Amino acid sequence: LLTLVANHVVPAISRADVYVYDTVAVQGEEVRLKAETRGALFTRGGEIVEFFVDDVSLGKNLSGGDGAAYRFYRATRPGLRDIRAVSRNRTGMATLLVVKRGSGILAVDVEGTLLQGGFMSPGRPGSRQAVDSLAKRYPLVYLQTGETNWRAVRTWLTQNEYADAPLLPWNGGAVFDDLAKKGLKIRALVGGPAVIESAFKHKPRSFSFEPMRGTERLKSWKELEEKLK
Repeated sequence: LLTLVANHVVPAISRADVYVYDTVAVQGEEVRLKAETRGALFTRGGEIVEFFVDDVSLGKNLSGGDGAAYRFYRATRPGLRDIRAVSRNRTGMATLLVVKRGSGILAVDVEGTLLQGGFMSPGRPGSRQAVDSLAKRYPLVYLQTGETNWRAVRTWLTQNEYADAPLLPWNGGAVFDDLAKKGLKIRALVGGPAVIESAFKHKPRSFSFEPMRGTERLKSWKELEEKLK
């Protein structure tokens, strides 16, 4: 059953040759874009990878022994950019969010706040509409916090028409340190207890659907919209 579910949610994972990772950049500063070339099961090095941002080529690089290829990019204006990496006629896609230094980020824990009933469900009631509305007011990032494959989470967000935004690995809270190093603030965080605890030192305004000291308890996503007006 699990195999059938995984194949339904992410049918192309096992065949994908190029992975590209979402990221956040500060306006006017260089950001390193990363792609991986892979075979059916393992990474595959020594492949030529061409990077594109909004269909403009940034040039080609050779992937290393670990399958990773990199390219630097400097964005001159804020907004979302489409990243594409092509190798051997295989294409990987990702999202780049460009923001001004000092911007306040809204971070949403996907598995801890959006998912309800697993990857076959459309998500927690009202969440898609609320996230779409909030993304128009604040720079948004999604956090992958569970054991699920990154591509599965990304595919679920896309299939259920959630607002476009980077999906970043939580990595036990390291994501918050990485954003802080770029001069960005965590304006608000919606997540489960472990995610919120990992961000305490960054002092975001924290929201959760579970009872937790030091956070604002939510009953619905509509309530979050009201609180962040």
